[in-house]
Amino acid sequence: MKRIGKNSVLVLALLCSVAVAAAAADKPVLSIMCFEGYAEDSWVKPFEQKYNCTVKIAYAGAVDEMFSKVKAAVGDYNIVSIDPGRITMYKSAGLLQPVDTSKLSNYPQMGAFFRNHPYNKLLGGGGIYHIPIVWGTQTITVNTAKLPAAQLAKYVDEKKGTISLDVLTAPEFKGKTAFFDESANVCAIAGIQIGAKDPFHFKDDEWQKVQNELYAWKKNARTFTSGLDSEFSVLSSEDAYIVLGGNDALLNLKLEEAGIRKNFRQFAMTEGTICWIDGWVITKPTSGASLDLAQKYIDMMIGGEVQTSLAKLVGFGVVNPAGAGGFSPVIKDKRSTWWYQDIKTFPAPLYIMVPEEDANKRVELWNKVKAMP
Repeated sequence: MKRIGKNSVLVLALLCSVAVAAAAADKPVLSIMCFEGYAEDSWVKPFEQKYNCTVKIAYAGAVDEMFSKVKAAVGDYNIVSIDPGRITMYKSAGLLQPVDTSKLSNYPQMGAFFRNHPYNKLLGGGGIYHIPIVWGTQTITVNTAKLPAAQLAKYVDEKKGTISLDVLTAPEFKGKTAFFDESANVCAIAGIQIGAKDPFHFKDDEWQKVQNELYAWKKNARTFTSGLDSEFSVLSSEDAYIVLGGNDALLNLKLEEAGIRKNFRQFAMTEGTICWIDGWVITKPTSGASLDLAQKYIDMMIGGEVQTSLAKLVGFGVVNPAGAGGFSPVIKDKRSTWWYQDIKTFPAPLYIMVPEEDANKRVELWNKVKAMP
């Protein structure tokens, strides 16, 4: 047999590499911008194999960061995970195209709440721009090991499993409360507390009432929180016994991991709360094979299999009832976010997040309250 020289081997190796690279380059590409948890290997890898494609994933840690990246290079991304409150911002910047729901075989399996809710139609321009995948709320977590039931009784509706926002201003809990340092959320929830019909669009006379309510919360609070780890730290260290926060499912899972969840109970607010709905939008430049893949990926994520995986992974509410079997006993427990299995069972009014009338004004109002003595 003729021996192959070292140089020949190198040439063959190079040719093979070029062939592999060429084959990869021929594959259609789906490029995703999302928060962590929405593009996991457990469903991305099978998706790539099934459609002989490449999925490129970019992550962002904050809403503003995501918008800046997409706006700066919209052609680099096909689908983006956002909530309804940001759709107008993306649309106004000319970044989105409607989603053809006829291409989504799993769309009819979604809960009627998500298919029929008017938030998509209120965005203007016709068509559906946002396909929900998970949802969540703001809730109040209470250290029931430190606060006896008798002390909480006048604020808790045991039949519904809710607690009144009045606990944040109750004199008996002064120095025992905390709430998140986030202008959009605190302004909206304070708006619900003062009786605003629409907590995302205040009337002229409601701004001062919201400011007064937030100042009352602040005067009664021991501290502010900033994210999941902060909420967990404040509760686990007993720095505060009552915490209004926005990481309900994840907080329960973290308390369980620490072996202390038995000391806590999570409540929806009797007066109501805001509800975020994370979902997918398709960027305007997306077309051809990438558009086809975008529709297929979105369809997969609202199907029962991935919805079940999402329930296991993050514990947020599912949009397809077929995914409810994925929730852990922690989420199903009455001390936790038991309503996540079906949004229809939520025990209080829900206000779906939509773009505020003036986001900057809300930031200014909250900063003003924080600066007040």
